Amino acid sequence: MKLNHSTGAIAFLLATPLVSSLTVGIAPSSAATRAGSTAQISIKNFSHRPTETDTSTDTNTSRIANNGVVINQASADPAFISNCQQLLATNLSNSEVTGTGSNYTGSAQSQATVIGDFYINAKETFSFGAITDLNLFASVDNRQSERAIARGSIFLGLIDTVTNILLDSFQMSGDLNSSQGFTRNLYRSSDNFDFGAIKLTLRPPYAPGNTIEGVLFTSLWRYSRTFDSATSLRLVEIQNNFAEVQAEAPAEAVPEPSTILGTALFFGFLVRALKLKNKLSEIPSKV
Repeated sequence: MKLNHSTGAIAFLLATPLVSSLTVGIAPSSAATRAGSTAQISIKNFSHRPTETDTSTDTNTSRIANNGVVINQASADPAFISNCQQLLATNLSNSEVTGTGSNYTGSAQSQATVIGDFYINAKETFSFGAITDLNLFASVDNRQSERAIARGSIFLGLIDTVTNILLDSFQMSGDLNSSQGFTRNLYRSSDNFDFGAIKLTLRPPYAPGNTIEGVLFTSLWRYSRTFDSATSLRLVEIQNNFAEVQAEAPAEAVPEPSTILGTALFFGFLVRALKLKNKLSEIPSKV
């Protein structure tokens, strides 16, 4: 279950309008775009041992570089360690993309899942503690031609496997866009989650006019619930990460009509001058 140029003067006159027109179209671009999304959770201090555990991952990357270079990576590393010495669930997923040049697009996606099944007797309290981190960054050098997007989410749910009812859940997610800033900050949980700390860090720190390029969302909490009757409980933790960069090729400059007309008139005058010179050379000199 899955819970990638004749004389120097003529040369100058002809070259001047052409160079000024081409400069816009062929100027090289060394601009770079970067986007990344990382999610991490560590779950420990379980009151019960799982009867069964499972993990799954799914990653995907894509890139098109017509005039540039794209480097992207997606990784997922979930683990549920359950032995005599240790009981710990961890999950780390990451998506990053970097692009340079003037015409490219690239993205990276990752998903990682940790699952643990527990059996809770009547009147028993099931509990555990966790710390979560969601880190996003998106930066560009040229806001007119480049774009960077980073999205991430962490979801944890407790499900009654007999009735298939979601009993409790926790979710945090964010969306960072180089053109729109930090556009979404979703954070919610049911009543059985007790939060010790919640922290949102913006980079650079928020101020009027600042463009946010990084977001770190951290929370520390504990889950606890007492069950009236025996319950087959499934803990499911899923995290998703997405990063994308894009740069548009600069539009090819078109010579202005006045430039084209001026060049055409110049050629016309030049041809007439050469014809007149030839006719004058045919007239016998009286000297």
